[in-house]
Amino acid sequence: MTESIPPAGSFRFLPDPWPSAGAGAWADDLEESLVALAGEAGFRPSHTTRSELELVHPGRRLVIYINRKRLRRKTMAVIVPPWSELDGLCAVPGVNFRGGFFHSSNMRTFPRHVHGGREEIPYGYSMECADQTAFSRLLVQIP
Repeated sequence: MTESIPPAGSFRFLPDPWPSAGAGAWADDLEESLVALAGEAGFRPSHTTRSELELVHPGRRLVIYINRKRLRRKTMAVIVPPWSELDGLCAVPGVNFRGGFFHSSNMRTFPRHVHGGREEIPYGYSMECADQTAFSRLLVQIP
């Protein structure tokens, strides 16, 4: 049975992402738009924290994360698994990679390694999308 994704206008994530960041309602609207676009590509939200939103594509057995902190600064950053083919993802028009790994304890499904501390922490690559069209194209290209 396929689980339906709520319409973008009715979906709200808890907890609210960093309310003290000074972002207005546009940040919530952007998040809802990204979830709706991800839904069109077969992804569904499965877990959220203040800093990351986990999206799962059951058919492709794929998990990605949206960096919610970056949404507050009007930047769309998608964290992809560390085994992703970067050359193919960087070839997507409007997608940029700054280099290096992105680390966050909230990315519960990604592999872990030691980075600057004593404990292992999940990691992946952070891909920045110039606009929502680039975000849509990226979702299709992620292996």
